[in-house]
Amino acid sequence: MASKRLPDTELAGAGVPAPIPGREEILARVARIAPILDRTAGESELDRTLCTEALTALHATGLFGLWAPTEVGGYDADLVTQVDVLIEVARADMSACWTMMIGTTVTGVMAAGLPDEGLEEVFSGERLPIAAGSLRPSGRAEPAPGGYRVTGRWGFGSGIHHAGWIVANCLLTEDGEPRQPAEGISLAVPIAEVAVEDDWHVAGLCGTGSSSYSVTDVFVPQRRVIQAPRKRGSFQSANPGPRLPIEHAAVSLGGARRALDEVVRLAESKRRLMDPAILAHKESFHLELGRLEARWRTCAAGVREGARELWQAIEAARTIDVPATTLKAICAHAVEESLEIGGRAFRQAGASVVHESDVLQRIYRDLAVAAQHAMVSDSAYAEFGKVLLAEDPAGH
Repeated sequence: MASKRLPDTELAGAGVPAPIPGREEILARVARIAPILDRTAGESELDRTLCTEALTALHATGLFGLWAPTEVGGYDADLVTQVDVLIEVARADMSACWTMMIGTTVTGVMAAGLPDEGLEEVFSGERLPIAAGSLRPSGRAEPAPGGYRVTGRWGFGSGIHHAGWIVANCLLTEDGEPRQPAEGISLAVPIAEVAVEDDWHVAGLCGTGSSSYSVTDVFVPQRRVIQAPRKRGSFQSANPGPRLPIEHAAVSLGGARRALDEVVRLAESKRRLMDPAILAHKESFHLELGRLEARWRTCAAGVREGARELWQAIEAARTIDVPATTLKAICAHAVEESLEIGGRAFRQAGASVVHESDVLQRIYRDLAVAAQHAMVSDSAYAEFGKVLLAEDPAGH
C-alpha cells in the first residue's frame, strides 16, 4: 500500500487558521468539507486508507487539532463540540471520521505532554503534524544513555499511512525484563523509523488504513518522552481515557444518522418486488422510521448530555479523573443502537443496496466493525451493573 503522507509543501499557507475558531466556525468548516469526504469515501475504501483529497480537506480545516492545545495551534474544543463535529464528519464518511478521531487524540496527547524541546522538534512545521498510535502497551522500552531503546509491534494503527509520527506505548524493561510492578511509558517516534505492514484487509472502516506497525531497537531521546501530568491545554489532555467512549459513540451515531438519511431518500421512489406501493407511502415504513429516528435522537441526546457533564467536571476540577462508568455504558449502548439502526435501514432498502459500492451497505459494514472495538464492548454494561449493585446491595 502506497503512503498517503502529504509533502511539506502540500498545504503551504493552509495550516490551522488563526485566531482559534469557536464552535460555530468549526462546524461551518466541517459542513464545507463534508461533500468532499462524501464524494471520496468510495476511493478511500478501495485504497484501504484515506485518499489524498480527503486527507487534505481534513488537514486544511485543522480538524486533526480538534483537541490539541491552543499553544500549538489546536482548537482544544469542548467535548460537546467534539461530539457534534464527529457526528457530522462520520455522516459524510465514517472512515474519514475514525481516522480524524484517532489522529486528533494522538496529536493532542503529544502536544500536551512533550517537553518543550520535544515539542519544538515535533511541532516545528507550518501545520500540525498527523500522528497515529495504539493504547495497547505492546512495546518494550529499555533505558539507555539520554533516552530509551524501543522495540515493539502494534496493531490497528488507524491513519498510519499518512502519519508523520507515532506514539509508542511501551512497558519499561530492565535488562530486557519488564519492571515489577509494571510501569508504562509513551514516546514519540518519527515515521521514518517505523515499519508499516500491508495487512488492513477488513469488512468495514476500510478507509482508515489501520495497519499494523513496528519499531526495532530504535533510540528515542528523553525529549520525546510524553510526560504525565500533561503540561498544556485543558486538562482533558491529562488522560484521554474517559473521553474515548464518547468519541466512539459519536462516530457510530454519525454513521447511523447517514443510514437514516439514505433510507429516507431511497424511500421516496423505492418499490419492492411484487409490491407496487412506494416505500415512503407505506404505514409499516412510517412506523419503522419513526421508531428508528426516536432511538437515534435518544442516544444522541444521552451522549451529548454525558459529554456536557464530563466537560463541566473537567472545567470545575481541572481534572478528568471523574467516575465514568455510567457514561461508558451510555456510549456502548449508543454504538449498539447505531448498529441496529443501520441494520434495519439496510433491511428496509431491499436488494438494491447489496452491491459493495452502495453507500448504505458501506455504512452498515462500517457500523458493524466500529461496534467491535473494546472501548464500547459489553464489559461497559457489566461494570455499570456492578456499580448499581454496590449502590443498592439488596438489588432494589
